[in-house]
Formats: sequence, C-alpha cells, structure tokens
Amino acid sequence: MPKTSGNTMRPSTAKDDGKPINNLPGLYPTEDWTVYYWDVDPQGQLHSRRAVIQLPLGYADACPEVWIGESGCVHSVRRWGVQCYTRILQDIGFDPLLYLSHDAERFPGGEDEELVAILLQATHFDLPSHFIIASEQHPLLLFDPQGTLKGSYTRWHTYLGALAYLVSGEKFDRRFGRLRSENQALYERALAYLLQALRSRETR
Repeated sequence: MPKTSGNTMRPSTAKDDGKPINNLPGLYPTEDWTVYYWDVDPQGQLHSRRAVIQLPLGYADACPEVWIGESGCVHSVRRWGVQCYTRILQDIGFDPLLYLSHDAERFPGGEDEELVAILLQATHFDLPSHFIIASEQHPLLLFDPQGTLKGSYTRWHTYLGALAYLVSGEKFDRRFGRLRSENQALYERALAYLLQALRSRETR
C-alpha cells in the first residue's frame, strides 16, 4: 500500500504503465475517472498528461457537474498527484470497516490507523509525473466515467513556481499565481530566465 500523505512536495511514486491507478486493487467495486493535468519534467519542459484513477463505485453520483475553476470533488493538488474529498465516501455509503485487514505488522496503530489509510488510499492518487502544476493557465481537470467534468483545480503551483523550485534545488517554494494575474510581462520574463538557467545547468 503506497503512502500518499506527507510532504506536499515529495516526488510521485506512480508508474507510467498506462494502467488505471488504484491503491487498493480488488478490495471494493470501482469506477474509472480520467484526469488531465500538466507536468514539468526535470529539464523544465511542460507536458500535458492523462491518467485513469479508480474511485469507489457511486462516487460520480455524489459529485455535481462543475465549470473549470470550481473544485467540485477535487480537494487539492500536490506535486505528486490529486486528492479527492474523503467526505464523499460517507455520502455514498462507503464503509471502510468492511475492508480492514487487521494486519498489526503494517498498522501498529490498530484499526484507527488502518481506517484512515483506507480512506486516504481510496481518494488520494499519485499520478505519473515529475512536478504536477495546476493554475488558471494550466488547470487539472477530473472527468467522471461518463465524461462529465466533476472536478478541477487552479490554485496550486504555476509553471513558474515549478521552475523556481527545480532551479533552486528544491528550496524555493512559491506559486506565483498572483504575479501572473497582475504582471503577465514580468511573469513571462521570469519564466524565460528560469528555463534558460535550468537548461544551462542540465548541459554542464
């Protein structure tokens, strides 16, 4: 069972094998959701990506349709992936008690620790990526099995924010959403400067 909590800036653990992503395969019925997102690779290149995640069956029925910019069933985006709302599991009658393994070796904290792990694993997904961004310019979009937009996120790192983090050796953590909205020209100059700096470092 992979860990999906912890540092918001940790690298993703997801494999890019084209298979639907499910942290607890075979444990409960699921439905396939499609995530479209933007990823910045180690060289600073921006890539549009797509992945399929498997949420518990019935999740789509509890999520209303949204417009881009409305979070809907997306709680947040992290460098490594997407977090959907765990509270929706209660709305659809998902009972984590049914899926307890009572494995004391993996869960020394007992049932409570395992219950939290199940809820998180059912709704939090690492996505194949190096650094996922999610801004007004590059939103993360989540579509239900019928192709209806049920979640989006635009309040995470911008492209400039990801580049600043990579160029600084993972020390400078700023999103730059306000800069882009208030001074587009300065944002673009900073983007070009950091891209050049990152590429120069990669060629040394």
